[in-house]
Amino acid sequence: MLDQFLWPQVKQRGLYFQQDGASAHYSCQVRSWLDQKFPDRWIGRRGPIEWPARSPDLSPPDFFLWGYLKNIVYKDRPSTIGELRGKIEQACAEIDIDMCRRACENVVVRLKRCQELDGKQITN
Repeated sequence: MLDQFLWPQVKQRGLYFQQDGASAHYSCQVRSWLDQKFPDRWIGRRGPIEWPARSPDLSPPDFFLWGYLKNIVYKDRPSTIGELRGKIEQACAEIDIDMCRRACENVVVRLKRCQELDGKQITN
């Protein structure tokens, strides 16, 4: 997925890559790929920019996107892998730029809330 989907979309933008501490994301192969493609520009477990374990959900995919997509995709449970994939692709295609903008703007609100809570988990 990283090579075939992500990298062609972002390779010339100089972006940072952020991931959580999931076991699959921590493999030597993934970290090596990230070191090569995003030198000193990836945030994750044992990356050049460490992402602390159990940190508050401050990125739009964590606090918004995954839950939003699950609600749409599983509204009518898919019965096959092909149907699941189709529902995911359709749901992603229907996300508009304004929705993304609002979710990203909410990061500032969440960061301020995190400061107020002295870095504790945000529950609402």
